[in-house]
Amino acid sequence: MEYNTSRIKNTTINSTVAIISKILIFVLQFICRTVFIKILSTEYLGINGLFSNILTILSLAELGIGSAIIFKLYKPIAENDTEKIKTYMKFYQKVYILIGLIISAIGIAIIPFIKYMINDVPDIKENIYVIYILFLANSTIFYFFTYKKSLVISYQKEYIITVINFIVNAIQNIVQIIILLVTKSYILYLVIQILATFLDNYISAKKANKMYPFIKETKYQKISKSEEKSVFSDVKSLVLYKIGTILSSGTDNIIISTFIGVKEVGLLSNYTTITNSILGFLLSFFNGFTASVGNLNTEEDDEKKESVFYQILLLSFLICGVVSIAIILLSNDFISIWLGNEYILNFSVCFALGFNIYVEGMRFVNYTFRDTMGLFKKGRLIPLISSICNVILSVILVQFWGMFGVLIATGITNLFITTMYDPYIIHKYKFNTSSRRYYLTYLYYLIIFILDLVICSFVISNIRYRRHLRINYKRYYYNYNI
Repeated sequence: MEYNTSRIKNTTINSTVAIISKILIFVLQFICRTVFIKILSTEYLGINGLFSNILTILSLAELGIGSAIIFKLYKPIAENDTEKIKTYMKFYQKVYILIGLIISAIGIAIIPFIKYMINDVPDIKENIYVIYILFLANSTIFYFFTYKKSLVISYQKEYIITVINFIVNAIQNIVQIIILLVTKSYILYLVIQILATFLDNYISAKKANKMYPFIKETKYQKISKSEEKSVFSDVKSLVLYKIGTILSSGTDNIIISTFIGVKEVGLLSNYTTITNSILGFLLSFFNGFTASVGNLNTEEDDEKKESVFYQILLLSFLICGVVSIAIILLSNDFISIWLGNEYILNFSVCFALGFNIYVEGMRFVNYTFRDTMGLFKKGRLIPLISSICNVILSVILVQFWGMFGVLIATGITNLFITTMYDPYIIHKYKFNTSSRRYYLTYLYYLIIFILDLVICSFVISNIRYRRHLRINYKRYYYNYNI
């Protein structure tokens, strides 16, 4: 009972702090982006989106080490085995420093090929290669400190990392707004971003040292060959899973930039800023469950695990269903009010973005249980198959449907491949039950989602039509009386 109460308390604190901080950060980022758009051109937005995608793919070098190590930490943390925790943390540190160096080297090697990823050269005054190097620097800094963040999260204290991230992000956005208004310098804007990333990770590392001083001790047991082999056995399985997941989500902007143009990437980025913020908000909320689910899987029986699994799935549906419908039906209205009609994209793009949010949101429970249960070797090829199908389908559909084709390809492949497989291995190997219940539940939720979308679409269309008639009537009445 004590473990269960502690899990609920930690989950509640982590999720509540995540929600509040994400809302406040979104407001600041929204203001900062508005200033960015007004001061700089759409081409800068496109460059932002393109380079972010490239560096997302570069993070393949991480190869799932983080998930494997965090999984290894759950048991020694539950047993308060500080010696074992030190062993894993020192190993984790060395590996991540190596990863940071590898990403830096690969990132530099890509520089000569950047020009081939851009359909039309953007009309900006800054050197595009300098911008890319700044993006690369911002990405690699993360790997030199993140291992200590992971320890705090594994102890179910993610809210501490969230608060630090919020404070640093708030300062970053305020300073970036001032920089844009005063200097209009995109380079200084990126430099502030790099400094904020460093500060966030540095402060988090210092906080971890203070909370768990034993990790600063120089004397520790080296990881045994058998343990190292066990970690890398999991990593080998995670490699293909990681590659598939990142390629599935990290290639859209590159394909759009190559086949359509970098300006269109910029227009899309206004929408993805909203959807990514919402997805980040949802991810932060559900990440509050991760360490508690890891503890649950260590302490409870299969029946209890399965019960919690379906409770989180229902919660995912209730939240993600509402959010997805709002994105589909209201995104263009929001963009019109925010930036103007010239920044609006076709409704089909809104549908694809909302659909992708729904599919991704409904997967939260799957990969949370998959990772915390250590199911790294099962289905490791599935995301890779999904990503290959995604890229092929995107390249085909972009020829016919343009941007919508690229975006909907991601949702389709995620839904019919990755989303459908993970529950199968979770039920078969950990719950020891049939996954039939999951598929029927998912189908039931999907039908409800579609019906809700149709009803909401009808209601909103009717409201817009009546508003249109009222406005036209007032205009007619005014002109007639004049």
